[in-house]
Amino acid sequence: MPLIGALWIAEMASAFESAMILAALKVLIAEFGDAARVGWLITGFLLTSTVTAALIGRLGDLRGRRLCLLIVLTAGAIGSLISAFATSFEVVLAGRLLQGATGAILPLAIGLVRENLPDRHVPTGIGLMISGASVGTAAGLVVGGLIVDHGGWQGIFLASAGFCAVAWIAVRLFVPLSRPSGVTRRVDWLSGILFVPAVTLILAYVSLSKGGGWVEPTHLALVAGGLTLLIWWGWQSLRSANPLIDIRSFANRTVAVGSLVTALVAMSTLQIIVFFSLLMQAPTWTIAGLGLSATAAGLAKLPSNLSSTLAAPLGGWLTGRGGGRLAMVIGGIITTLGWTLVLVDASSLGIVIAEMILISFGSAMLFAVAPTIIAQASPPERVSEISGLVGVIRGLFLGIGAQMVSLLLATDSIRRGSETYPSPAAYQLTVSVIVAICVLAILLSLALPGRRTASTKA
Repeated sequence: MPLIGALWIAEMASAFESAMILAALKVLIAEFGDAARVGWLITGFLLTSTVTAALIGRLGDLRGRRLCLLIVLTAGAIGSLISAFATSFEVVLAGRLLQGATGAILPLAIGLVRENLPDRHVPTGIGLMISGASVGTAAGLVVGGLIVDHGGWQGIFLASAGFCAVAWIAVRLFVPLSRPSGVTRRVDWLSGILFVPAVTLILAYVSLSKGGGWVEPTHLALVAGGLTLLIWWGWQSLRSANPLIDIRSFANRTVAVGSLVTALVAMSTLQIIVFFSLLMQAPTWTIAGLGLSATAAGLAKLPSNLSSTLAAPLGGWLTGRGGGRLAMVIGGIITTLGWTLVLVDASSLGIVIAEMILISFGSAMLFAVAPTIIAQASPPERVSEISGLVGVIRGLFLGIGAQMVSLLLATDSIRRGSETYPSPAAYQLTVSVIVAICVLAILLSLALPGRRTASTKA
């Protein structure tokens, strides 16, 4: 239906903005001369997209989700144009930070799906939103690479602006005006504003501590400040009659379990790009590496991205028919099987591609099921807010998981001249830990209410 199509395009635009920068990193480093500096184009986007997801999601709940979605797409387009025509790195970064507002598209889209679709179609609708993210990510990597190779790095920002504009038109034409939230009590805005700097400081600590700087005084001050603000936010939210962002939402068992599973999945199986990019590009003399170029490694990942577009709607469909617990366990088993096969054999490109397809298929199911069951268990007037909070959890634990994988891969190495790469034993250890976390996620999924229980509560 047109509504789903418009939201699907919007989520594709968000994912495209997130992934496209990866295709231009090499060129941007050559342009601005500092890899660490250019890395802030990724880190800054992650920070703004994560911290704004819950806040803008809640504003959508209160003021209208379609209006907020149109504003976010406008911000994404303007940010892209700022970066495209920038003459200095600082201006490119400023545009990139503004683009980060598109991180709120998914929670807003989830809220709009629940608001406009019959209950029986909500799980499949949310699954389609997740498939849009998979397609957008693939487009960002592949199309972004083609644009950079033939038109320069500015081209990816122009393409992103065009993508946002198309999505804006589709949403304006095909998404109905949101119904009023019905909330009449005064909103405690402090309970939302405190959340933003708290999460920003914690994410900054995770990002800046790459390379082992976990105990540097400056970094510790960041995380201490973030945790202090987070505790203050939690206290303020609990004591408020109508907080902007309500921590009490996690008292719901489905929301709590779904969020914990999301954290475990982000730490483990969603590290697929980090892990396999290094494995495929490592030289063959490391024994474990496949010796591919960056372009070849990106193309090798493409089939798994495409498989995700089918897995996400399937996860939603299974949730609608068998309940979230069944769908989540099935997705967990599939992705765990894929990682277990990596332990057995990852000696050729064909085998690795097959394993990545299996892992991505299961991951996409998990990625679709968690927001679906959480949206169904959330009060209608707080769907986008809670979906945004889950997005914050996912973003935070993606960063933690990336550091975990990096540390595990650094436990044992092989050196030739000035080049150092993880040894086969380091890869095996990393996969073993990922498998263990995936198994824990499956076991935790069993704590979800069964279909009959969930239906009764609904």
